[in-house]
Amino acid sequence: MRRAIASNARESTIGDIIDQWSHRFETEGIPEPVESIEHIVAHVIGTKKTLDVLNMKNDRLSANQIKKLELLCECRLSRMPVQYIIGEWDFRDITVKLAPPIFIPRPETEILVDFVLKRLNLSQAESSEILEIGCGSGAISLALAHACKKIKCTTIDANQHACDLTIANRNTLNLTDQIVVLHATLKSDATIEVTSTFNGAGNVDLNSKQFDFVVSNPPYVPTKKIFELEPEIKIYEDLKALDGGDDGLKIIKPLLRYAAKVLKPGGRLFLEVDPTHPKYIKFFTNKYSDLKLHHEHTYKDFCNNDRFVEVLKIN
Repeated sequence: MRRAIASNARESTIGDIIDQWSHRFETEGIPEPVESIEHIVAHVIGTKKTLDVLNMKNDRLSANQIKKLELLCECRLSRMPVQYIIGEWDFRDITVKLAPPIFIPRPETEILVDFVLKRLNLSQAESSEILEIGCGSGAISLALAHACKKIKCTTIDANQHACDLTIANRNTLNLTDQIVVLHATLKSDATIEVTSTFNGAGNVDLNSKQFDFVVSNPPYVPTKKIFELEPEIKIYEDLKALDGGDDGLKIIKPLLRYAAKVLKPGGRLFLEVDPTHPKYIKFFTNKYSDLKLHHEHTYKDFCNNDRFVEVLKIN
């Protein structure tokens, strides 16, 4: 089958190639077969817009482009995510570079960014200090800083490679003045241990510094559900960025306690969570009233699941 596609590719138009490979992907059970090949073709011809691909359906690829396309399609057949295959992805109004196994930002996380920006727009403050816990590729902090110049972000991750990728994306987007990246870990005792800083960030005590907002898309998938995830995730992505322990709350519990210490009065914590978690978070804030946290609101994702939680630090 592969030889047939390869031999036909030289005489085929881009439209033919899309039809051939989408059929192959569909036959072999690849999710989103048409979208997969359209993104790969767009990457091969040097555009990010699949609309450009559709407008070029009658064009033909060069021999080198065909060879590259076939190699990338083989990667997709091995269930490598398209985002890793092309090495970048759009998130809100920015493009971030991606590399396995760093967590791929999902479209629903853009909703989290929108809620934070809405709160920022209601604020009269001339500047806002934001802490992101678990930056991955840096998508959340980068999108926030790109959209609002009064933001100063401190963003941390326990994975050194994630920090490196965030720094690369930050530098590409010219957001160095707004974003500080730290290799640091949120520990079970609700403290943050900084391993290393970058670009002369200096010594930062994240256990005493105060923030207007804390934002996180933490690992929240219950361990038993990890094995139910599709191969694209289980094989290629960092499962540590997904695995939230037995109840999915392994990181969220200390994160709530940590946020209670570092949020300014009136400050807010925004979390992306499993749909089973908002009820627990509301119970937690009621039970531990000494933390002065109030469950403000639960927001839904595109599929109408409870996905985002906003928590207020009471005066």
